[in-house]
Amino acid sequence: MSQQFVEVIDVAPRDGLQNEAQLVSTENKLALIAALIAARVPSIQTTSFAHPKWVPQMADAEAIAQGLSKTSTVKFSALILNFKGYERAVAAGFRRVDLALSASETFHRLNTNQSTADSLKLLDLVGKAAERDGVSFRVGIAVSFHCPFEGRTPVAAVVSHAREARARGAYKIGLSDTDGMAFPDQVSDAVAAVREETKINSGDLILHFHDTYGRALANVSAGLDAGVRSYDASAGGLGGCPFCPAASGNVATEDLVAFVEGLGFVTGIDMEKLLDAAEFARRFCSRPYEGHLLKVLRPAHFTKWPHPPEQIQPNA
Repeated sequence: MSQQFVEVIDVAPRDGLQNEAQLVSTENKLALIAALIAARVPSIQTTSFAHPKWVPQMADAEAIAQGLSKTSTVKFSALILNFKGYERAVAAGFRRVDLALSASETFHRLNTNQSTADSLKLLDLVGKAAERDGVSFRVGIAVSFHCPFEGRTPVAAVVSHAREARARGAYKIGLSDTDGMAFPDQVSDAVAAVREETKINSGDLILHFHDTYGRALANVSAGLDAGVRSYDASAGGLGGCPFCPAASGNVATEDLVAFVEGLGFVTGIDMEKLLDAAEFARRFCSRPYEGHLLKVLRPAHFTKWPHPPEQIQPNA
């Protein structure tokens, strides 16, 4: 039997850096992306077209787009929050965009400053434009398993949002464990219910886990058993969410790759070069490392770079 491919989507340049108070230079962001490309990471979420007032770390989105390799086979994507963001992303050259909904109304208002109904109207608008422009579209559903304000997320709420999105187009759907509170049985139940109710192909589902309580890889295992073959991760375990108290970073890309390949899947990623990328990413993170592989395979890293990150000279 041939080995099955698992797509790894590294979100460190966007989700990983957006919460860092110390601004990271455009040059260093592009260097991180280049390191991920060198590691043969197939998909990278590179930036967010958000208003600089709200997400100052992403104020250089156009510059990031301009600096991306035009010949790379990597799938580059960008997050958008409104129609202006979509227009900016397309004008900058992106042909893959991500839009976030939330299974919790409370979290959705905090995260997007608008209601779910407003975001669905935005999805209508952006969806039509994306079809016209030939842009691939992914809809992420935040707090798909637990909300820090409303508690455990009912599967019915996740299904409802996925159904609303798929009714508007054949979009890829991402289920996000935003605060890292998911358990494997929730992952199994949510994936099964979304597939049954929306008739979505498992190839159009993506899972996004944070490792706040150390359950990310157990949840990945549940996702694999449920047939999901695409996963977000962040080099060096960077990430977090400003609206989730105590939420940790995303599952470390290096840990995810080692885990799925240990189970017999293929990612096509060069582990040594991925560890190089993870080490570089860690230079810009203010939190302790919450992954595993760097501690074991690159222990010198933890004495090499000073912390906090503002002690590091840009472009060093």
